[in-house]
Amino acid sequence: MHGEETWLSWVFKLINFVVLVAVLVKFGGKPLKNYLQNRSKAVKEKVEEADRLQKEAEALKKEYEAKLAKLDDEIEAFKASIFAQTEREKQKILDEANESAARIKQQAAATYQQEIREMTNRIKGEIAKLTMERAQKLVAERLVQKDHDRLVEEFIQKLRSLN
Repeated sequence: MHGEETWLSWVFKLINFVVLVAVLVKFGGKPLKNYLQNRSKAVKEKVEEADRLQKEAEALKKEYEAKLAKLDDEIEAFKASIFAQTEREKQKILDEANESAARIKQQAAATYQQEIREMTNRIKGEIAKLTMERAQKLVAERLVQKDHDRLVEEFIQKLRSLN
């Protein structure tokens, strides 16, 4: 009977098991129950916290995706604004350059007209000077003492008639 177990040994084993379970339930049941309930409650809270955090993360994800979509639009609007501003500045510079060129042309025309007048006056003065010199030479060559005396006498008579 060494190697075989009898039904009586099975009964003792079963009774030992039942007594062990009863002792465990009697003395460890309430603490084990409390532990399992607390553990269940803690796990449930962690799952709820994880769900809440997941929902918050999804909301943030949607918010940032919307911001990114708006950011693309804002970037395009900014590019358009910069391009328009650059075009306005370019046109302003061109307008100023055209105005400056027009002023320079007007000043050049005025300077040209002034120089033409000055040259004309110099030429007239030179012509008058040369004419006077030539007339003096001709008068000196053709005028004799008798004519000179007659001209002086006429001049004196005109002066007397004025007084």
